[in-house]
Amino acid sequence: MSPPSPAPVPWLLLLLLIAAAAVASAQTIPMTLDVNEIPQRYDEAQLWRIYNISEAMQRQVPVSQVLEQKFGGNIWKENSKFLDISIAKEQLKAARSFLNAQRLDAQVLSDNVQAMIDEEHMNGINATRADLGHRTKKATRSSMHWKDYHDLETIYAFMREIRSKFPNIVRLYTIGQTAEGRDLKVLRISENPREYKKIWIDGGIHAREWISPATVTFILYQLMSNWENQPAHIRGLTWYIMPVMNPDGYEYTRTTNRLWRKNRSPTRRSSCVGVDLNRNFDIGWSGYGSSTNPCSDTYRGSAPASEAETKVVTEFLAKRKYNLEAYLTYHSYGQMIVYPWAYKAVKVRDASVLQRVGNTAVQRISQKTGSTYEAAVTHEVLGIAGGGSDDWSRAALGVKYVYTVELRDRGAYGFVLPPKYIKDTALEGWTVAETVAQAIG
Repeated sequence: MSPPSPAPVPWLLLLLLIAAAAVASAQTIPMTLDVNEIPQRYDEAQLWRIYNISEAMQRQVPVSQVLEQKFGGNIWKENSKFLDISIAKEQLKAARSFLNAQRLDAQVLSDNVQAMIDEEHMNGINATRADLGHRTKKATRSSMHWKDYHDLETIYAFMREIRSKFPNIVRLYTIGQTAEGRDLKVLRISENPREYKKIWIDGGIHAREWISPATVTFILYQLMSNWENQPAHIRGLTWYIMPVMNPDGYEYTRTTNRLWRKNRSPTRRSSCVGVDLNRNFDIGWSGYGSSTNPCSDTYRGSAPASEAETKVVTEFLAKRKYNLEAYLTYHSYGQMIVYPWAYKAVKVRDASVLQRVGNTAVQRISQKTGSTYEAAVTHEVLGIAGGGSDDWSRAALGVKYVYTVELRDRGAYGFVLPPKYIKDTALEGWTVAETVAQAIG
């Protein structure tokens, strides 16, 4: 006797069974979603500029801290003259009430930060697409160009390309790995590394400052696309170039949170992630201008050089401090060329020399692009902050020409500088490097 035929399964039930089986077999799908990986949006968040915060500070009201910690503000820029901060849509009313109580007013630089981010993105896509439509050959084999911002792999491919084109004078170092396992890469360019004076250039220490790696790669291109015809003060130096000192943070800004500043190392005793690498160097580390709060954008870390990025850079440079004449670190924004000290309200002894070279760079930038930059001692224009790479290079290594270059702009776009401005901004960065190289020679 044959077994009875199974009862027909309704279509809806069959679909549910198939779906359940698919979910059961998908072992790679996590049961919980990491909130840190949900792309952060800034719809209708406003970017404010607040003047006269020093008056509130005299009344013992730390305006920036309150706006950051109580109202979830994202500090973009804070100096002796003003505070730039973005405030989420949900907190705008409460944050404005707080400012009114402090007799402070906010100038709205942007009424929708997400629209700025979207414009930056589309600007780059359109410029690249238009360029591919009429260009007969790529600027570089690695697909590097300066019409848009690039991911880490494109930047590293460009560095590898430079090494392969100039094997006799170029060396590519991997000096360490980040918390997330990304390589930290430095390129050395020199015809005589044992004898020539050295210049260090880095970018991308703060993740959201995209114009910085773009500028440092442009400097690299300017050097190597015309190496044979470079003047003696360029060819007669050993160049160390690190376009991205914070690869984890940089990639995180490209995938998840455009305004992320720190690295991505986990923090003990806190769910907050990341350390401000430019507060993690061993100079004035526990002083003013940084935070002990792991959730703050200026968190200094658990100890000086606690972070892999800081540690390997300091060790790499300490071994090469002989003949190290210049340390240039590129940031944004503000259009300034500043020099030590930042961690205390004192000028270095040879400040007049650094001011003179800075003034020369300012004049040359004005002639080339028409942009107005300012040369000054750091603490006077940006306020006091310890733990910076610039101060460390002067104090620990005795480097003479130490400059932090704050690239474009002055706040209209801030960190979200549209790609159409990359070329001219990068040219301004190259002009500073050229001027310092000439001073060394």
